[in-house]
Amino acid sequence: MSQLEGKAFYSREWVMAKLGQLLDSRCGSATPTVAGLLLVGGPGAGKTALCTELVHPVGQGRQKSLSGRVVAHHFISVHRPESASVSDFVRRMVDQLAASDLLSGYADKLKDAELAESLETANLARDPDEAFKRAVVFPLLEMDAPPHAVVLVVDSLDEPLAVNWNAELGPEEADGCSLTIAELLANHCHLLPAWMVPVLTMRRQNKAMARLFSGFKKVALDEVRRGSVIRDVQQYILGRLEKESALRKHLTRETAPALNLLHIKSHGCLLYVQTVLDGVADGSVLLRDIPEIPGTLNGLYLWLCQRLFSRRNWIKVEPLLSIILAARQPPTRDQIHRAAMTLDPALSGTDFRRRMDMLRKLLLPVPASAGAWMIFHSSFAEWLCDVKHCTQRFLIKVADGHARWAVSLAARGADITPAEADDLTFHLSRLNLQPVNLCKFYANFMQILCKFSDCSRWKLGIFRSGCCGPRLRFRIRRPCR
Repeated sequence: MSQLEGKAFYSREWVMAKLGQLLDSRCGSATPTVAGLLLVGGPGAGKTALCTELVHPVGQGRQKSLSGRVVAHHFISVHRPESASVSDFVRRMVDQLAASDLLSGYADKLKDAELAESLETANLARDPDEAFKRAVVFPLLEMDAPPHAVVLVVDSLDEPLAVNWNAELGPEEADGCSLTIAELLANHCHLLPAWMVPVLTMRRQNKAMARLFSGFKKVALDEVRRGSVIRDVQQYILGRLEKESALRKHLTRETAPALNLLHIKSHGCLLYVQTVLDGVADGSVLLRDIPEIPGTLNGLYLWLCQRLFSRRNWIKVEPLLSIILAARQPPTRDQIHRAAMTLDPALSGTDFRRRMDMLRKLLLPVPASAGAWMIFHSSFAEWLCDVKHCTQRFLIKVADGHARWAVSLAARGADITPAEADDLTFHLSRLNLQPVNLCKFYANFMQILCKFSDCSRWKLGIFRSGCCGPRLRFRIRRPCR
């Protein structure tokens, strides 16, 4: 599921045309010259928005007909850690291909005993490559070609979360297996039938990963030397002006040149334009401010934070941002409040709501979730952790957020659930403690924990292991009641 599903879409007709031409060239072609379509662009270039429109179109252009040829899709998101799992990806592909009306007969092939065995949880986690070949590649190759070429969409192959170790495998078990979805596709995309066209997206700066897909036709969404990219930005601005009266009321003969300057300063980054126009619509940014705004996305983030937060207010919201950034899943308001109270027990509900209101321009509610919140874009989350761009003033120490989550979860004592215990271990392992700090951490952790629960019901053991040097591990044992 994409976070952008159902949102307005204004441009990219030229990309849809390229995809249409590629699909038409596959009709009756036994040996395609292009393996697929690789969409690249910097953060905020509109890669996920384009894939979302291709899968769930809201416009009436060429994307309407192309969406009917999408047989499977997968969106990797930092807000859904399971989306980066290789075994989860294989399972989702199998389920979607079996449900597709364009692939009649595929579901019947899944009844094979050996194929079904490869999709069992243990086998899928141990060897996702073999499962992908047996359950996806081989059945598709055995099928008759459909009347038209079909599309497989995978978005954000290099999402920061997606390049970590496959959670189901340890280093020994992972030997020879694909550890990321990108590796899996790079290893097996050439085996897919000619009538299936993969459409993949990744960041433009990730040249090492792009080399894995050298046979793909690469399309840059933010190449400003291309006239179609410039028109995309202009169409986005005009589309929003047409639909939003809150923007139109700011447009005068004097402010019109500022909008022209905006599309120039964006360098093809639609998120840059969107963020500025959102600020203009809610009154936090004026059109006459545009000449002062830096011409990069990182510069825009710094300019906005300096404008929105005084030093005193930033100190108040900094703990909340560290908690949100450290969370394994987008947290609810109650979860954020409980975690914030670990170091500020006097934080009242009124003060907490006031601080959350200060962050309203930086947070978004998670679709189809009961009150969960997330940072409005992954590029801003990365910016908050990069002192080179955000400076010391706005730098967020995510380790502090992990510490607050650890105390909040451990305070549940014997009432903690297995899932929460797994989260607790995760947060403790992300504290990056050095051996010299262990004793101090243990004392401080237990001191804080005693304020919230009966610490005698928990036993925290810290020990060393590893033949290549000391590694810290945490074992949390819950004694019997």
